[in-house]
Amino acid sequence: MAIDERLVFHEGKHVRLKVLDESDILESGWVGWFNDEQMCEFNQHHYFPNSFEKQREFLLACQGPEKLQLGIIDRSSPDHICGVVSLSAINLVHRHAEIGGTQAMSQTRVNQAIFIESWKFMLKHGFEQLGLQKIYGGTFHPHVPGALRRMFNFEVEGLMKRHVFKQGDFHDVTLVAVYPDTVVYPEI
Repeated sequence: MAIDERLVFHEGKHVRLKVLDESDILESGWVGWFNDEQMCEFNQHHYFPNSFEKQREFLLACQGPEKLQLGIIDRSSPDHICGVVSLSAINLVHRHAEIGGTQAMSQTRVNQAIFIESWKFMLKHGFEQLGLQKIYGGTFHPHVPGALRRMFNFEVEGLMKRHVFKQGDFHDVTLVAVYPDTVVYPEI
């Protein structure tokens, strides 16, 4: 599938971030990512089956001032998105937003630059274009908080005990955040 160049929002050395559209639902693996149990091991998906219609509804819900969700295109395989990255719960009064993302592990596992550059673009956009003063997130993956600290200088802000039920057990969620005066943008 050829990417409509008019939908490219950020462009870097390793990735291009594009506005998501109907073609991403139909022609990429986006719908199936949330039906893949292994891929969803450390996120809050795969509780109910995903379908093309549910993905369309999700896409429509992403179009507003509270959420910026972009498709990630790996420049070495530019025919379709290999992930999504987002700022959600954007609050322009309190100047904060939640960052998150999903990537097709089979396509991106070997190239960490895809994750790093796509998050770098979103952090820069949030701080430099939207004027945010805090970007935060939460995870129950044991290695993500440390990786975010090393890559972007996120700091741990707290722990939500037994907050997520996944694979028959309750998991603690580590809360992390970064600020415009403490963020580090790694060279890749």
